[in-house]
Amino acid sequence: MVTIILSGHGQAAPGLLSAFEMIFGHSDQIHVVTFSKGEGVDDLKAHYQTVLGTLAPGSEVLFLVDLFGGSPYNAATQLVYGHTERDIVAGVNLPMLLEAGSMLAGSLSAIVSHLKEIAPGTVRVFSDEIKSVNTTASDEGGDTL
Repeated sequence: MVTIILSGHGQAAPGLLSAFEMIFGHSDQIHVVTFSKGEGVDDLKAHYQTVLGTLAPGSEVLFLVDLFGGSPYNAATQLVYGHTERDIVAGVNLPMLLEAGSMLAGSLSAIVSHLKEIAPGTVRVFSDEIKSVNTTASDEGGDTL
């Protein structure tokens, strides 16, 4: 059983959780830590430690944060380093959160592996998609959009 700590700048994490809950409903295994204006890495670390303090020792924890190298990421690194039962994935978006949220009964390593595999597919560009459709339609002699 994996717990997610979702964090990002401003209201990014609460917004993602709200969207997640519209689709999947509430999950007690997903916790939000908001990084507010005026806070620093030490504040975030304290917020993370508060959440970690509610979990059983040795619980598997996945930090999903918005930016690699941002304050939410940097604070999490201080709590993940040396703990094989914890990891961080940066660049979280709604498709990634949905995938991770659907796998919480599994293992941390399985979730992290899966997120690395699907990450490129969580971002789609319309102009690329329409080129693909037009190329396929042309190859098949059909109409385009």
